[in-house]
Amino acid sequence: MKIIFFFTSVFVMCTWGISMAQFTGKQFVSGSALVNFNHMKPETGTTTNAYNYQFDVFLGKFKTETKASGWGFNSSLGGAKTIYSLYQNGSAQNIEKKGITGLTFGVGRFWQYYKHFNAKIGMYAGPEINLAYQYGNTYSVNADNSFLIRSKSDRIALSAGVSAGLYYRFSEKWWVSASLAFSNPVAVDYAFLTTENASGTGRYKSREITYRFSPAFSFPSVGMGLQYFF
Repeated sequence: MKIIFFFTSVFVMCTWGISMAQFTGKQFVSGSALVNFNHMKPETGTTTNAYNYQFDVFLGKFKTETKASGWGFNSSLGGAKTIYSLYQNGSAQNIEKKGITGLTFGVGRFWQYYKHFNAKIGMYAGPEINLAYQYGNTYSVNADNSFLIRSKSDRIALSAGVSAGLYYRFSEKWWVSASLAFSNPVAVDYAFLTTENASGTGRYKSREITYRFSPAFSFPSVGMGLQYFF
């Protein structure tokens, strides 16, 4: 009898908590930012000072108590100052290259389906599609370290994925969420590629289309984020 009373009480409390939480029509914004600097100086070889940032923001709205949709925007940039040691005509020469090594702008559409366990805790899962432009500009040395090879790319990437996670509701305005799993099963890239001798002699251009189908989930895929409702 006591056990039945206990589970009945828990059920009533959870039901009451959900009835007190109204989500339909609420709009929210969430995002994350990452800035990183690193320095690598081995005893021999290439010395590199690198930096990068990544910024993601999502704008969404609850269409019903258990369904939300919205748009996502992301940007990332990486750069470096690198000193390469080359050997030409029997002598060593250091060449410095600095500037942007990668740049990405993207936009996406997402749909999320929620299961609210009570007024504080729940989980979500849903699909998303993303379109991005990616620029790359990197250097490497050839096999005998006699000259630099520059690889430049302009890439358009279209992908579809599925993600899932948990949320905790601090207040009417603030949530914290944790992603648990992610899958990016379909991706198509179209790229313009240029490979050349950095000294300006010899250049090779190509185009490529890359298609990937990989339905496996990455689990766990933990990432923390904040959500603000307005």
